[in-house]
Amino acid sequence: TELFSPQTNISIDKDNITFAGTICEKKGIRQLIKAIGLLTKQYPNLKLHVYGREWFFKDGRSYTEMLKTKYKSIIDESVVFHGVITFEKLPEKYAKARICVFPSHMETQGLVAPEAMAMQKPVVFSQLGPGPETIKNFETGLLCDPYDAKDIAEKIMWYIEHPENIEKITTNARAFVLKK
Repeated sequence: TELFSPQTNISIDKDNITFAGTICEKKGIRQLIKAIGLLTKQYPNLKLHVYGREWFFKDGRSYTEMLKTKYKSIIDESVVFHGVITFEKLPEKYAKARICVFPSHMETQGLVAPEAMAMQKPVVFSQLGPGPETIKNFETGLLCDPYDAKDIAEKIMWYIEHPENIEKITTNARAFVLKK
């Protein structure tokens, strides 16, 4: 919680949506990209910043390259793949984000949501697995259906359209993480 603490010296990019994790199907990145495609119709400057290692199919094909082919128009306009970064640089990436989104289809107890919460970032996390143990919906963050791009987009949009609620939620989120 020392490394992942609020960083008031770093400016938030209001168009920055951040995802960190392995770039694979079970992390919900495909649905998140589709959600960004829905959101950019109303918020054309939004950019999804993706940090994480590549995953490969059994035949050696890159999952990222599959996404870039299948969702070319969304990715070309609104998604930036940064690749792997060091653990020590992750807090800076979260600090720049307006919203951190982790729509995982399955987790044991992932760390990305609690890390971002400890930094007082607005977080959208999966309603599956440990999601409800990690986030109290609309109190310490928002939970989404990770299989539903529209629901992910609606949760991101909720933060954008309700900035007056963010400070309370993110303060609650940090306190929750520190307590747990």
